[in-house]
Amino acid sequence: MCNSYIIHLLIACITCFALPCQAQVFNCPPNLDFENGNLNNWQFRLGSCCPLNMGAISPTPSGGRHTLATPPGVDPYGLFPIVSPNGGNFALKLGNNSVGSQAESAVYYIRVPNTTNSLFTLIYRYAVVFQDPAHAPSMQPRFVVNVYDSATGNPIPCNQFTFVSSSSLPGFKQSTVSADVYYKDWTNSTIDLSSLGGTTVAVEFTTGDCGHGGHFGYGYVDVTCELFETFQLYCNDVPTITLKGPPGFQTYEWRDSSSGSLVGYGENITIPTPSTTTTFAVILSPYTGFGCPDTIYTTFFTVPMLSVTSKDTAICPKDSAHLHVIANSTATPLSYSWTPTTGLSCINCQSPMAAPTTDTKYYVSITDTNGCKHRDSIEVEVTDGAKADIDIPKDTICMYEPITLKNLGTTDPIAQYLWNVQNGKGSIITGQGTPNITVKWDSTGTKQIRLFVVNGVCSDSATGSLEVKYAPNAEFDIQKDICIGQPVQLWPYKDDAKYFWEIDEQSITDNIFKDRYDLTWNTLGNKHIKLTLIHDNKCQNTHEKTVSIHDYPEAKIVVADIGDICTGKQFSLSAKEEYRYEYSWSPPQYFGNSHNATVTGIAERSGNIVLTVSNEWNCFSQDSIYLDVPACCEIIMPTAFSPNKDGHNDIFRPVNKNGIQVAVLMIANRRGQIVYDVKDTNTGWDGNYKDKPAGQDTYNYYVKYLCEDGTSKEKKGTFVLLR
Repeated sequence: MCNSYIIHLLIACITCFALPCQAQVFNCPPNLDFENGNLNNWQFRLGSCCPLNMGAISPTPSGGRHTLATPPGVDPYGLFPIVSPNGGNFALKLGNNSVGSQAESAVYYIRVPNTTNSLFTLIYRYAVVFQDPAHAPSMQPRFVVNVYDSATGNPIPCNQFTFVSSSSLPGFKQSTVSADVYYKDWTNSTIDLSSLGGTTVAVEFTTGDCGHGGHFGYGYVDVTCELFETFQLYCNDVPTITLKGPPGFQTYEWRDSSSGSLVGYGENITIPTPSTTTTFAVILSPYTGFGCPDTIYTTFFTVPMLSVTSKDTAICPKDSAHLHVIANSTATPLSYSWTPTTGLSCINCQSPMAAPTTDTKYYVSITDTNGCKHRDSIEVEVTDGAKADIDIPKDTICMYEPITLKNLGTTDPIAQYLWNVQNGKGSIITGQGTPNITVKWDSTGTKQIRLFVVNGVCSDSATGSLEVKYAPNAEFDIQKDICIGQPVQLWPYKDDAKYFWEIDEQSITDNIFKDRYDLTWNTLGNKHIKLTLIHDNKCQNTHEKTVSIHDYPEAKIVVADIGDICTGKQFSLSAKEEYRYEYSWSPPQYFGNSHNATVTGIAERSGNIVLTVSNEWNCFSQDSIYLDVPACCEIIMPTAFSPNKDGHNDIFRPVNKNGIQVAVLMIANRRGQIVYDVKDTNTGWDGNYKDKPAGQDTYNYYVKYLCEDGTSKEKKGTFVLLR
């Protein structure tokens, strides 16, 4: 039997920096940790000390000696909390500060799981308070932990230890309340249950007063409600891990068990994450005289991380959704756990059906056979339901009569609305895609109406009907744009109904059909025409149009100063130019472009030239002039010339030709002497007489010329020769 105040390393406390990384945890033995708020499932003894002499086991605790400690509160001597800060909400107090050689114990029977590894550790915490009467050790107050096989009573090796009151106990402190009291604050410890799979062991904690009956000893116990396997699964990729040893040993030496290489010293060490599965050994050395040196092993497994794929979804009220998750792991089969359970068809299957009544976020915890866990979520949105409910305000309407249909169901602005009235040959005037539409029909009979509403993933439809009675056709034809004072024809459509006309500045009093009306407006502006037809079934129809009365454009020919005009001579005419006016000049053969406001033509013969001006409404006006075009124009002779051979006015001859042919040109000086006389020539006089330059003087000329039509004309005059 080893006498140690801490026996094995709390392997399960090896901690990873990232989750998930945890030891395999088994279900808590009932009320092992006192967290039911009572002492149920524990067994109790009473006895005396010293030596310890314990009575029979009883399920009933003894008041004042087996006490449930509840916070808040501190020990009256050690001033530490009576419930471990690192434990649960309750603890067991064994004994009290009364004297009389009393002893008390509490026993719990644990069935160790029979698993493949069968490597388990039980974790507990304790605190001890002793008076030190300085008796012989065998008579001193004490605290004892004993673990044994419940069937045989055989002790579990190195799982028994005893604290005996002494002022020199390592880790104990002297009370500040009473100098003869020593205490040890809450301390973690373990019980090694390795290789005991399938065995029921008894774990017994005992306290005792001094053997002379004058000094007390008592303690506190808290047990962790778990059994941990002494190996670890690493399920995530992090750069380092931290290995933690239990407190209370004097030295810690960590080694790689396969190579024996040193890993580090100290209660807690941080090392790079192993790339492969690795077994570590920690050599624990207790304080001198308090326990057995021991070496504890733990295997650190690296396993593939579990990956999960899930997808949020949405449902309609009272519908359900299939919650489907895809999990990838080589360590199958996988186990599933869903929360919350509201609306789920199952909580431990892979793909339950969910029918929540409100938006719910479901969480699934998936565990593979390596112990790797993954937590994911699927949010189920319960959308607003789609509701189609058509409101038809009338059972019967007339043809062409607009009627507004409404959806009394969903009016969500994000919803989609599709109305269908085509089967009844209806036409939607406004509102398609909205909750309300205005529709009309141009045929009689029972009309079907259908509405589809889609709101997110929800949809609904509704149908309705109404009766459409015959209504007369009130249409009529008339020209839209009319010139003032111009007659226009109004053409009604024939129907079996009474006709009622409302026309600006016109009056039609008969109520019967007439195939045509002749109308004339003598004022400008828009004229309103309204026709109402009323059938014997009281259905009526109205048709309205507006006729625009336009003024005539101004047409006025402006003649440019064209001087003497004759056949073949160019001339120009123009008209007042306005926006969107169109122009037409005739006869068009006179002009290169007969559709401009200003035109240029060549005179060919005498006759009328007509200008037609029209505006955008085809109202037109005309103007005309008579163009007198003689066969030959008046010949023009220069009044002076200077035959000095400078290239300017060196020859005396007619200025204009215009198709004129000179027959005779005769020139005489003031004395009547003929200096130039030429027939049938167009060369002209160069200012020489008898091969000598004629003198500067005034000369007389006579010219005879022929027109294009063969007639001849004569002209006389004077000119000056300049030197």
